[in-house]
Amino acid sequence: MSQTSLQEPIVSFDELAAKRMGRVRRYLRTHPRVVVVGTVVIYFFLALPNTVMMAYLPQVPPALYLLLTVSIGLVLLWRRKAPLTVLSIVFVLEFVGILIAGQGGGMGGVGMTIALYTVGTSYSGRRAIPIALLAGCFQLLMMVLMGYPDLSDLSAQPDEENLDDAAASGILIGVTGGFLIGIYAAAAAIGTNIRNARIHEAELNHWASQVSRLAQVQERNRIAREMHDVVAHSLSVMIALSEGARVVGRRDQERSEQVLKELSGTGRAALADMRRMLGVLRQNETGEPELKPTGGSLDQLLEGFRVAGLPLTYTYTGKQLPEDAAFQLTIFRIIQESLTNSLRYAHNVSNVQVRMERCASQVRIEIIDDGDATRVPSVGTGQGLRGMRERVALFDGTVNAGPAANGGWIVKATLQLPEYSTQNPRSKE
Repeated sequence: MSQTSLQEPIVSFDELAAKRMGRVRRYLRTHPRVVVVGTVVIYFFLALPNTVMMAYLPQVPPALYLLLTVSIGLVLLWRRKAPLTVLSIVFVLEFVGILIAGQGGGMGGVGMTIALYTVGTSYSGRRAIPIALLAGCFQLLMMVLMGYPDLSDLSAQPDEENLDDAAASGILIGVTGGFLIGIYAAAAAIGTNIRNARIHEAELNHWASQVSRLAQVQERNRIAREMHDVVAHSLSVMIALSEGARVVGRRDQERSEQVLKELSGTGRAALADMRRMLGVLRQNETGEPELKPTGGSLDQLLEGFRVAGLPLTYTYTGKQLPEDAAFQLTIFRIIQESLTNSLRYAHNVSNVQVRMERCASQVRIEIIDDGDATRVPSVGTGQGLRGMRERVALFDGTVNAGPAANGGWIVKATLQLPEYSTQNPRSKE
């Protein structure tokens, strides 16, 4: 776990998705203004042939038709900020173009196609596609009413030749209308698909961000548990040793020096534990730190508490504990936290028993002291017991602490063995 893993993610999902794109798409994605201006340039390029053709029609004022074309292009510059407004303005301008062109047709529908695509990228398909169909049908109706194609001579001479021309004109109207409505609907549908893809990408980005934050919280909690165990245990033992050295130093100088030596050793072990925990933060993400009981083995832990003044006995029954570092660390921390609490809060303790038993599928731990019913008031924050519960939960276990039946304090913990735990990922390998 790297030090930066506790901060915001360095690379977002958007950046990761952009890396999979080509250079052109990545450039356009990071330069939206280029896309807007480029779209207008494409519009002018596609509308130019129709503009030139309309200029040769006798009933079409070239300057006015050119003005309409330029106006549509300028309006499209604001298509992303106000899609429906731009669509309405383009529709009105193309409607004016149809009125001007008459039998010549209209503006070609390029501006409407671009505007409808933008509406599709901004609104759902239920809204964008019906708008596209209505716009196409209305423009087709206006083109027919304005005389496209020219049907004025058919009613004057209703002979067989004119009927064939009428049929051909009907086919032309159908093809033109179908093509126009199809182009409009396709533009709205493509825009809708682009919008859905963007929404999906945003959801993935949000999900990745939530997962990252959850991982950060879990890592913070793990480090907080470790730091609490290291600091609380070491300081409690050092305080007990320093108080004992002061009392013993008045009567037995040699014994006092041994206690001070143990005090110094505990301080050095605590410092090493702190450095080890901080070293975990500096490791790279590919190097998973090996989990080991902090502060030495269980025997050394128990001996340290004996030197600190706890008259404890340790019994273990059953087979040897599994070679699972996380499992052994959990057991180590439970015993360490329980004995630390006995050292800090128990009064007039004459016997502390640590019992551990391995059964077929679980390990049971009991830590019992015979201190007075009135214990020293707690000055802690409850992090120790909360940390123990979080640890045993990784192995489908439970932990309970409270007054014992015969006085004193008892801590009971039950952990499932790693191969029987559903929470331990190694049990699923």
